[in-house]
Amino acid sequence: MKSSVIITTHNRSFYLDKVLYGYLHQVVKPHQVVIADDGSTDDTPEIVQKYQQQADFPIIHAWQPFGGMPQISKARNAATRECTGDYLIYTDGDCIPGPMFVSDHQKLAKPGFFMQGRRNFLNYKAFDTFKGTENTWQLFKHWLNGGLTKLHLLVHIPGFAVRSRGMKGIRACNLAAWRCDVEAINGWNEEFVGFWREDSEFVTRLMRTGVKRRNARYSAIVFHMEHEKFFNQEDFDRNNALWEKSKTGPIYIEKGMMPPPRLQPITSENTAPTTSIRKAA
Repeated sequence: MKSSVIITTHNRSFYLDKVLYGYLHQVVKPHQVVIADDGSTDDTPEIVQKYQQQADFPIIHAWQPFGGMPQISKARNAATRECTGDYLIYTDGDCIPGPMFVSDHQKLAKPGFFMQGRRNFLNYKAFDTFKGTENTWQLFKHWLNGGLTKLHLLVHIPGFAVRSRGMKGIRACNLAAWRCDVEAINGWNEEFVGFWREDSEFVTRLMRTGVKRRNARYSAIVFHMEHEKFFNQEDFDRNNALWEKSKTGPIYIEKGMMPPPRLQPITSENTAPTTSIRKAA
């Protein structure tokens, strides 16, 4: 199996540095890492270049101009087009993977299913010392000191997953799917701008094709770094309406990973000769 990891980011090079360090220290390396960069203008390119020189797998920087508002779906589509793996692991530039993260996802991958992973929360106070390569005892000490918030997610049981039919807990910061299934719905909906709901809409269309959901338990964990939070009611309402539309609307969206085919004007040069069909007497 070839797994491609897609990491979204925007002007958080300090976070991305920690995230890419985690992928450098995976027990099973990804086939490639693709940075879905929504128009970063900080030193993100320098961080990417640093790890490109160190990694023994390709790291691709898929940058797009910032459109004035976050365009996460568009960035993910651009990155997905760069992927050569048959299994896609979507995550974010503020989520540090544990050393078994890629290995766990590959063990959990099953045709006809997508995988929803979990996240532990890493508080500001642990930023200076946390690497993502810690063993269970070291993680426990971070929890004791208030650096990590979820004790039960320190347990590691690879290969354990449960079926789920609902939408609760859908998070694109740790979500994996087969590339063929992503292509079947034309990827992420680029009508979404701002934050919220683009992952729920994506999964809704995915499940409408017959792809089922599995939730990882005690493996495939990311450590989500604390950061400032923004909320915009207008964004939320607009994106929530797009999600509602996906429950009955087109599964293969027009504004997705692949643009709609361009129709050629009918001319004498590209018009096929007409074939007459004679009915039997």
